[in-house]
Amino acid sequence: MEQNDNYLEISEKANMCRKSWGIDEFIPIDIFRVVLEKVENVTICFFKTEENLSGSSVKIKDQNIIFINSKHSLGRQRFTLAHEIYHLKYDDQFGVCDLDHGNDLIEEKADKFASALLMSNGALFNYEMENNIKEWNLDKVIQAEQYFQISHKAMLRKLTDLGRISEGTAEEYLPSIKYNAQLRGYDIKLYEPYSEDDNLILGNYIHMVKKAYDNKLIGKSKKDELLIDGFCENLVYNYIETDDLIA
Repeated sequence: MEQNDNYLEISEKANMCRKSWGIDEFIPIDIFRVVLEKVENVTICFFKTEENLSGSSVKIKDQNIIFINSKHSLGRQRFTLAHEIYHLKYDDQFGVCDLDHGNDLIEEKADKFASALLMSNGALFNYEMENNIKEWNLDKVIQAEQYFQISHKAMLRKLTDLGRISEGTAEEYLPSIKYNAQLRGYDIKLYEPYSEDDNLILGNYIHMVKKAYDNKLIGKSKKDELLIDGFCENLVYNYIETDDLIA
């Protein structure tokens, strides 16, 4: 009962978060776009690190900074971002989040929050009903994870937790996801990193540098130095427009 009550509490927090962002519970969420648009003073930093580290987050005064492993798949990175939103909203301590966090209660809550934020149980039940799904074969699994844009592992975990598939079936469905998705005609970007860059910064850091320069608080050389320090050489050398990386 305690575990169920805990899930209901976390699920309600995720649902309230969606409501505050004006997003219906049952539809997919573009979590990167929404966080950049809806979370104040947020900077998302992609960085290359060990495979078992997924990310971390920290508040510095009024700044919200989220770090994400640049080498993980987009589906995993989306889960990490949602996980770190829980830490920023409900946890005041800075911590590094790895893929195997044991029985850490706060990390378990953040995982449950991320799962519910990206695809609640209700959203999955509604999807089952609308698509008349009686049995979750691999075709249906990949179709659903593409629709909700969640990782293959997260989709299998959700279906296993809800008793829709067995642990054995989940293990059978797990391998060769890129091949299986492409074989069914899907874009495989969900299973590849957000960016090819090892290090990348999105959001408020770039906005603050641009604002300081526009208000003549810093010169062009200082602006370029700050952008290079923030892994934004492409902006310095005019590969991309600054506004494309700012919510």
